[in-house]
Amino acid sequence: MMRTEGRLFLLKIIAGLMLLSLSSAARSQSDATVNWAGQKTPAIHEFMRPSPAEYQKAIDEDKEVLRAKVVLDGSTTVEFYEKPKDIDFYDSTVVVNRRGVASRSYNIGELIKHQALSLGHVAIVSSSDSTGMLVCEYEAGAVGAREGFAILRFSPAGFELRTLPLTDFGKVVVFRSKPDQVEIWSALSDYVASDADPRNYATRTCRLQTQEGNMCGPPKRKHRRFIPSDINDPGIEIRP
Repeated sequence: MMRTEGRLFLLKIIAGLMLLSLSSAARSQSDATVNWAGQKTPAIHEFMRPSPAEYQKAIDEDKEVLRAKVVLDGSTTVEFYEKPKDIDFYDSTVVVNRRGVASRSYNIGELIKHQALSLGHVAIVSSSDSTGMLVCEYEAGAVGAREGFAILRFSPAGFELRTLPLTDFGKVVVFRSKPDQVEIWSALSDYVASDADPRNYATRTCRLQTQEGNMCGPPKRKHRRFIPSDINDPGIEIRP
């Protein structure tokens, strides 16, 4: 009798774990698409990273992994892909699809000059005249110590993508009132005992130019230390 009850209890646990696994997979699939059509207020969304098994399957089949899909309006979507070459080495691209216009593809790794960037968060900051920007945060390595950023500005006339310098345990700050200006935070290389310890930071103000590329000012050291998780989780800050 005790053995039977024990087996039944074990079967219930296994069934529960299977259901949890299936529900997690369903959440991951649904989380891959975000509908921001008509979105007027700023929003930030985190995209779950694929499992090592999913990356390995893509490597074995020489295929891309669709990390995220953002719907901007009824005719425009932005898709984020990764083609892993090994578990920690990705070829990340952004593909913009607009009905009636040829797709635009941007290789983020080449633009930021780091081929191990994995999508972490995407934010939208839009205005009432169908213009705005998607702010994309990429993490490098298993712990996301290095952060890379791409900003895709959109309007009825078209799209423009700009990338920013890599940061260490950093973030990007965007301003709704100043869409051509951003601020990047990066930890300084002062010695600390662990990744969780407070660090000294410096900030740089960058202007998103139309033709000349980005123009970033010199680093300015902050007067106090910050805990990295307070800075780079989510790694995107939206200010008025």
